[in-house]
Amino acid sequence: MTKSHPQGAGRGSKADKSATTSLHPQGAGRGSKADKSATTTLRAAIVGAGIAGAHCAGQLAAAGWEVDVFDKARGAGGRLSTRRLGQGWATLGSPFISAQRDPFRSVLRDWARKGWLEPVRGDVLQGRATVSWAQAQMQNHYRPTIEPSQLVRQLLGDARLHTGARVAAIQPRAIVLEDGHVFNDFDCVICSVPTPQAIPLLAELPRLRERLADVRYRPIWSFLMRWEGGPAANVIKFDDELLNLAVRQTSGGSDLWAVHSTHEFAEAYLEASTEEACTRAASALLGLLGLPWPVDVEAAHLWRYALPENPVGSFWLSDRENRVALIGDGIAGAGVERAWESGLRLAQALVQSSEELAA
Repeated sequence: MTKSHPQGAGRGSKADKSATTSLHPQGAGRGSKADKSATTTLRAAIVGAGIAGAHCAGQLAAAGWEVDVFDKARGAGGRLSTRRLGQGWATLGSPFISAQRDPFRSVLRDWARKGWLEPVRGDVLQGRATVSWAQAQMQNHYRPTIEPSQLVRQLLGDARLHTGARVAAIQPRAIVLEDGHVFNDFDCVICSVPTPQAIPLLAELPRLRERLADVRYRPIWSFLMRWEGGPAANVIKFDDELLNLAVRQTSGGSDLWAVHSTHEFAEAYLEASTEEACTRAASALLGLLGLPWPVDVEAAHLWRYALPENPVGSFWLSDRENRVALIGDGIAGAGVERAWESGLRLAQALVQSSEELAA
């Protein structure tokens, strides 16, 4: 891992491309069109290192593109990011990864063979303590056995990830960071963040902004909790209007759970303090599980853009003239599978158009 960015992002060796950096590349994309046509190397900037952006980046890098991924967080992952603990790790993001069809179903099976995932089988209960518990099934659902952020890093491949990089604007073939740095002359700029975060970045791209105007998201509060007692299960699906799901964590101790609220709970406490949301959730959990002892809440996170209700409905959108494209769940729909497909489909389209882009 390097401590500073290479000069002229996108110009380094293959070893350089896999580095994660914490500052910004200087002079990215300053090469001329003559240089580009001579080397036939195409360049892409991707905003957002969630699964859609990471998969698109990795696919383009594998096809010979020079790819720089910019994310405001400290690492890759998005809703598959990892919370580090003293005894291991946990995730407050997507509790499962599921697949309905190939090719993603085959990808998950391959990850399971490598020991990165395990299928959810048995020990799934549904109900509440004051009524009854029943066994439930979850078909084609997997739980990460390694840090979920590592799965996303695998997808990045040889793309170069720049963390702590806050993008202020996306312009035709260029991006502008909040610190004033401008990076231009990209063959394509790709935005892979939730649409409410993307819209302010697209002030100079009104056609794309208009397509996103109707996309709405529903929030979820997620909590890391510990408790003693309760039903013997690894996954608990609640019949409740406040809490939706509890998932025992594979790291951090057997009494550590990720508890996810309903959308209704999150909307009711959307502007509440973290302390208040934790208190309300812990109180609800005590009743649902019939616990005799208090619940310990170790962490909480509000996913303000957890579920897109009315996505655009295509895998990607593009402004071909200005070389800007949009991917992610606000475009393709909810779920890890749709995000993965969104990144894949755009990368395939760009690779097929390589000769046109290089002209």
